[in-house]
Amino acid sequence: MKMTIVLIVAFSFGVRASGFSQSVSLTANSIELKQALAEISKQAGMRLLYNAALFDSAPRISVNLKVQNVDYALKKVLNGQNLSYRIIAGTITLTERKKTDFEVQGIVTDSIGVMPGVTVFLEGINGPSTVTDQNGQFHIRVPENATLVFRFIGYQDQKIHVGNLMKIDVTMVSASSRLEEVVIVGYGAQKKKNLTGAVSSVQAAELTQSPVASVSSALAGRLPGLIAVQSNGMPGNDQSSLNIRGFGEPLVLIDGAEGNMNSIDATEIESVSVLKDASAAIYGSRAGNGVILITTKRGTSGKPVISLNSTYTAQGTTAMPVAGNAGMYARILREGHIQGGQPEATAPYTEEEIQKFYDGTDPQYPNTNWFDVLLRDWAPQQDQNLSVRGGSEKIKYYGFLGYLKQETVWEKSGASYERINLRSNVDATIAKGLTSRLDFSTNLRNGKYPNRNMDINNTIWADLWNTRPVFPSEFPDPTKISYAEGGGTGGAHITSNRELSGYADYKKQDMRFIFDLNYQVPFVNGLSAKALISYIQGYGANKNFQKPVPFYKYDYEADLYSLAGSFGSAASLTLKRSSDRQILGQGFLNYSHRFNGLHDLDVQLIYESIDYFNDEVQATRSNFLTPAVDEMLAGSTNGMTNSALTNEMGRKSYIGRLNYTFADKYIFEATLRADASAKFPEASRWGYFPGASFAWRIDQEHFLKNSATVEALKLRLSFGSSGNDNTGNFQYLTGYNISDKNSGGSYIFGSTRYPGIISRGLANPDLTWEKLKIYNAGTDISLWKGLMYGSLDVFFRERSGILANRLMTVPSSFGSTLPPENINETNTRGLEFMLGTSRKNHDLTWDLSANISWSRSKWKYYEEPIYSDADQLRQNQRTGAWTDRTFGYKSDGLFTSMEEIAALPYDQDQRGNTTLRPGDVKYLDINADGIIDWKDQTDIGKGTQPNWMAGFNASLKYKNFDVSFLFQGAFGHYLKASLPQYSTAFFENRWTEETNDRYALIPRLGGASSNGWLSDYNLIDASYMRLKNVNVGYTFSSRLLKSIAIRQLRVFVAGSNLLTFSKLNKYDLDPEGPSGIGGMYYPQQKNVSAGLDLSF
Repeated sequence: MKMTIVLIVAFSFGVRASGFSQSVSLTANSIELKQALAEISKQAGMRLLYNAALFDSAPRISVNLKVQNVDYALKKVLNGQNLSYRIIAGTITLTERKKTDFEVQGIVTDSIGVMPGVTVFLEGINGPSTVTDQNGQFHIRVPENATLVFRFIGYQDQKIHVGNLMKIDVTMVSASSRLEEVVIVGYGAQKKKNLTGAVSSVQAAELTQSPVASVSSALAGRLPGLIAVQSNGMPGNDQSSLNIRGFGEPLVLIDGAEGNMNSIDATEIESVSVLKDASAAIYGSRAGNGVILITTKRGTSGKPVISLNSTYTAQGTTAMPVAGNAGMYARILREGHIQGGQPEATAPYTEEEIQKFYDGTDPQYPNTNWFDVLLRDWAPQQDQNLSVRGGSEKIKYYGFLGYLKQETVWEKSGASYERINLRSNVDATIAKGLTSRLDFSTNLRNGKYPNRNMDINNTIWADLWNTRPVFPSEFPDPTKISYAEGGGTGGAHITSNRELSGYADYKKQDMRFIFDLNYQVPFVNGLSAKALISYIQGYGANKNFQKPVPFYKYDYEADLYSLAGSFGSAASLTLKRSSDRQILGQGFLNYSHRFNGLHDLDVQLIYESIDYFNDEVQATRSNFLTPAVDEMLAGSTNGMTNSALTNEMGRKSYIGRLNYTFADKYIFEATLRADASAKFPEASRWGYFPGASFAWRIDQEHFLKNSATVEALKLRLSFGSSGNDNTGNFQYLTGYNISDKNSGGSYIFGSTRYPGIISRGLANPDLTWEKLKIYNAGTDISLWKGLMYGSLDVFFRERSGILANRLMTVPSSFGSTLPPENINETNTRGLEFMLGTSRKNHDLTWDLSANISWSRSKWKYYEEPIYSDADQLRQNQRTGAWTDRTFGYKSDGLFTSMEEIAALPYDQDQRGNTTLRPGDVKYLDINADGIIDWKDQTDIGKGTQPNWMAGFNASLKYKNFDVSFLFQGAFGHYLKASLPQYSTAFFENRWTEETNDRYALIPRLGGASSNGWLSDYNLIDASYMRLKNVNVGYTFSSRLLKSIAIRQLRVFVAGSNLLTFSKLNKYDLDPEGPSGIGGMYYPQQKNVSAGLDLSF
């Protein structure tokens, strides 16, 4: 048997060998593969065995064989085909080639050296991916005939067809990122080098360097011309705002639809673009104050990449006045009484009692630090994000889930803010030339706060400063709540406690759907059409419940409690429900073509329609049977109130844009937008807003094109106009409003009051658009291949048709007031400058940049009376004056002696200076008329909004270590100095007879009423520079992580608002805080964070 097998095998090899010896010749052009194989088998005298389906998609081939053996001929013909062959017993058998994976390795470099961190993945295949290690090396398994893509930020993608190569070395080419960077602009995207307008942008990596909860705070100091202010530090409502060039609140678009930037997570953002000049004009009526475009992340081709970002943060206050002790409190009250001219015998406290407060040993004279009792130094915050990103050439996806929780510094309040973000962005190629995207996102925001406000107005911070340290925080009987004044509330220990006095909670949810179709017309090269629809729905629910809390006083010697009062008399509940909806529809027609290699033409036509709708209902009941039931049904119907509101509004627009580029160096753009707003009557409903811009790429001229110094040099000029319909709905119509039965317009029939109707007042049938025009000139430069780069812009904006009321009077019997008209005008001018340096040098990479901007506005016309008095004209006339002037009195410090007061050559108090004493403010007689009155007020400073903004941003990376930091500053604005009366800063900076400091911040306690006048004495320059954020990280070697299937791991520590340099530091005040209410608001926060970024 064994001998038989040997003979058969030997015979087979003999036949195969004899087949190889046969010679064939074949020459043919564009011949079918099957025909070529048939001819070879015929000449070799062999049979051909195959499945006909193998040739269904086989391409035609050309072949030139001169007397070759059969084996060589078959290999030549089948090269690149998905077929293999065997020759047995005179038969050529064809089969489908088995696909086999094999490993490819290599090194990735650039012009400097090896490149770690380069992503390597398969093009068009949902297969494996990897990242180069510290030595630039990679290993990846690939199928036959695969194409590898090498990708790194700032470099051009490199695509390499593998074939049967097992070793590939790749050299990455810099994309000159600042020039080749694609920037999102109005209704499209452009390369930065081709921009004709003033557009600034920031990328995702920069935004996530700051451990802050709001995107607007993360943008502070990063872009020239962008004014960022954070008024307080309350979780969920820090009132951070953005202002472009001092114009006002900008339009914010998220993936093309209006949105709230602080409701999304910075981690899900790909880029932010700020349009500041004519580049914003294409958005017409909504873009008068500039536009901020936020683009979220999208999917990419390649194997799914799962990323986890986890950050834990400790939040503390940047600056807050420190509470004085009970002795200080008593001392200030005694001083104020005596210095105010009252008898010492009737002073609130004696010197002996004050000393007892300082000693703190007598329970009848407690020394309570309510800040220590109620607040903590640090409050926790956590931010957890999970995302997945991947796809193929046909479909790409990005998914995101984020969770943020912030607690407050009020340790016993139970207050917190939570936000959940969910996003799904999908891009699909449906057919050749037909693509679509489907985006869904939602965010849920849940705020839990005490019943009293926590932010700025009427807040528990005011309660805290009014909670006196001379009262105990607790009694021997824990069921009795201590009375501590608290401005009539009993004390902040009551109003800050949700469980004790009630709560103010809200839940909000926004859902966004965006769907579009994009079709590349096949029979017209460069022509495409697009349709987009966006649907945004928002819901809100507020629940405010207040419970009555009795509070007591306690006599330790008699062991006796006495009721001192109550916070509220009965439980009350207010419920509010709201919903809003926005529907956006857009249609696009785009044409793009390059003619003769010199002329680039882009034309875009757009139709847009937006519909807004919102409604809300609110109800209140009080006199609950028991505060244990916090539902509306438990409240009394007596005195209950309810109200409702409904609004609907819409706009329709036609938009056109033309871009023309000649020889890649002369770039022209023109836009025209026609907007119709339902807020205006039909005759003036349409507004037309043109714009034009030009750029000259001087670096493309023959005298600079090959310059080794100048990489890029561009001059920009632009003009744009836009409108504003920021007015009430239907003010051009007469009509009636339905009044609440408890307000004016109601009437009584019998013994019952009924709601009525009241006139809306006079209508203005000529109401129309507010119009804005902006002019901009700028230049961009990049030297020595990006080693140094910069830009400079100057601008001027005219704003006309601002609504105001005419000053003409009508008789009181007329029964109405005049309607607002388009009357007032302002203009704004300013400049922006940015300079930076960037370089990658072997193991060290750096990018340093500084920016500074200035802007200020004037009234060109202001509707005002004709002033006949010279002092009235100087003080009150606004036409032709700066809009941010502050008027008050000029001072010369404080009086230090009665002799100084007696020698005063003018009457300051209009009583012969008889009420003045040392320690009172000394005012100057500006008009030299011998008396201090309103006529002596003059321009003493600018407003609370800074004119100058600056930022210094640095990013450095050395091997696996990276560090970045940002200094942000504001200059040229003033705040009214105000300190809580019982703070240590107040105590230490007050005037006393002993110190007799001429320039003490706080004048004589109980002094003249004129001490409170607004003057340059209590107006302080609030300029500041602060370390806005710092981030230090370490990225682990991919070689180390490969064994545990982790793609990338970076750990970091970060901080924000850690250092502040300001004149206000002396008084424990934050320069970004509101003016005149020092300490009476939730202070700005400084954060210290630790976290990790993990992907696999």
